[in-house]
Amino acid sequence: MKKDKQGLGHEVYERRKARTLKRLDEFIDGVWKKKYARRLQKSLRRHRKKLLTFLDHEEVPPDKNDWERVIRPAVLIRKNSYANGSEKGAQTQATFSTILRTLKMRGHNPVQILVDALKSYVRSEKLPPLPTKITANG
Repeated sequence: MKKDKQGLGHEVYERRKARTLKRLDEFIDGVWKKKYARRLQKSLRRHRKKLLTFLDHEEVPPDKNDWERVIRPAVLIRKNSYANGSEKGAQTQATFSTILRTLKMRGHNPVQILVDALKSYVRSEKLPPLPTKITANG
């Protein structure tokens, strides 16, 4: 578990976790004048049970860095193409990026799949479905 990775004993880890949960609850139960604090308070109240799941389950990461790295190429393309120039261009780029990333995550060669799909389209005027199975590599 995480407590082992941090080099903390079970009691110390549980005490620190309890203190963190207590502080979270104090914020959630507090009275806040500022609108943004009340909005945060409402969100934390709604997601409280899920918010610190990573403390008890090692398989749950404490951040979203993996997914942020997944979407980073699409963000860079959007930035470098000046936001695609139009709403239709943005939708096309988003769809295309999603297809490429999904194929890659499933262990396929996205370029080869798209080339094969275009060849099929030229022959039959119908686009084939994308492969759904994960390859042995993925």
